Amino acid sequence: MRWSPFSLLAFWLSITPAVAGEGRLTILHFNDFHGQLAPYSETGDGVKTGGIARLAATVQAVRDEDPLRPVLLFFAGDMLQGTMLSTLFQGAPDVELFNAMGLDAAALGNHELDYGQDNLRSLLQMARYPVLAANVQIPSAQGLLQGQQVLELANGIRVGVMGLTTSELVTATHPRNTQGVSVTDPLKVAGDSLPELDAASDLLVVLSHLGFEGDIQLASHFADVDLVIGGHNHFRFERPQNRNGVLIVQAGERGGWLGRMDLRVQDDKAQVEAYRLIPMQASLPKDPDMAARVAQLSEQVSAEMDRVVGRAAVVLNGRRETIRRTESNLGSLVADLARVSSGAQMAFLNSGGFRDSIPTGPVTLGQTQRVFPFGNTLVQGQLKGSLVLAVLERSAGLNPMGNPGGFLQLSGVRMRIQDGRAREVTLADGSPLDPEAQYRIVTSDFLAAGGDGYAMFKEMVDPVDTGHRFSDLLVEAFRGTRKLNANTDGRIQRIP
Repeated sequence: MRWSPFSLLAFWLSITPAVAGEGRLTILHFNDFHGQLAPYSETGDGVKTGGIARLAATVQAVRDEDPLRPVLLFFAGDMLQGTMLSTLFQGAPDVELFNAMGLDAAALGNHELDYGQDNLRSLLQMARYPVLAANVQIPSAQGLLQGQQVLELANGIRVGVMGLTTSELVTATHPRNTQGVSVTDPLKVAGDSLPELDAASDLLVVLSHLGFEGDIQLASHFADVDLVIGGHNHFRFERPQNRNGVLIVQAGERGGWLGRMDLRVQDDKAQVEAYRLIPMQASLPKDPDMAARVAQLSEQVSAEMDRVVGRAAVVLNGRRETIRRTESNLGSLVADLARVSSGAQMAFLNSGGFRDSIPTGPVTLGQTQRVFPFGNTLVQGQLKGSLVLAVLERSAGLNPMGNPGGFLQLSGVRMRIQDGRAREVTLADGSPLDPEAQYRIVTSDFLAAGGDGYAMFKEMVDPVDTGHRFSDLLVEAFRGTRKLNANTDGRIQRIP
């Protein structure tokens, strides 16, 4: 099917929803939910927006406008990872409430494996909607994960839907989660399957968790696709992006926006009559049942904060006067965990992200959250050696007496600080740092965005936000051993 010339003109000019009639259809979509069931504040002013209860109420309001006009609700992947609710309940409440909201289909996101294949299988068994990933093979999800569907609507429209997922599915999570998992080139899979799906459909939709660049490639190769509902980048497109006659949409992140497309499908042509992003503002009503369920879950999270997750064999030192001036055993521990879990060669963490110490003895979940209260996530990518040196020079040049939050804790690299300069910089094994080489690094989303003046991290090649929180790394470390021990090893030394 192709978009008619009139349809594109109508899209740009139309500002009102479609009226009921033959061939009418409304598509609602969101992406990159990341466990954000509860409302949240982005501005720090205390006003909380978003939340699945608002999202559900808005979806129902659109459905109630006209019972003769079908409404489809699509999700473009990454349901998990990013909140305490997600960490503690591993996505089960999300699927429960997605079911209640009447989701019609979802793409598999790269974070859906973060809690293991067994957990993914349980979630797929719970879901009353198809989860689609035509280019992904997961042993434990055999028979549950689908590639495509044809949705036949009451007014006779047949909507063909295919799901495609980024190859980062197998690189942005712990290797234990991806044993036996494979991801095929999405363009090859699309080339093999889209013609048959197109022939069986009046409207051809791809639910994509490839990212916008992947969506552009898809559109450039397959002009018969009508609509790509995208995710992964967390982009917010106020207008659909038109590539090769294919419309591409994304609706931000965390359920903060709901995309709405009103269209008419007739004679193998699709005419967009209106499109807009609906912000989930605080003034919007909430679904009362969902709001009550989220409140109940939030109370359980509060109770869980007192649960013991492990024991500390030594004091894990997060004192400002230590961690912001020199190597700290807590800083080195978490930097090592970040490097090993991501498969990176080096890790760089700003000391200002650490906000508490952990004493010896039993350690609760709440204590780990107090160490990392900001919810920062791991970002991995590649950084040239000369930029690594610039990063270390900046850290070394900060005045320690001011307890600078930008002072870095390190893993995989060593240095001595003398006269505010980084001296004797080597890799962990003692080999020299090559200014011309590219190194696999991991850092925080804060530093990756240039925080604390580290613009060098913005030069990372192929950065990927894994969604994994530093607090979760610490919890996993406590759970994985009888008593957690950590020492300094001289990776950062100050020379008088």
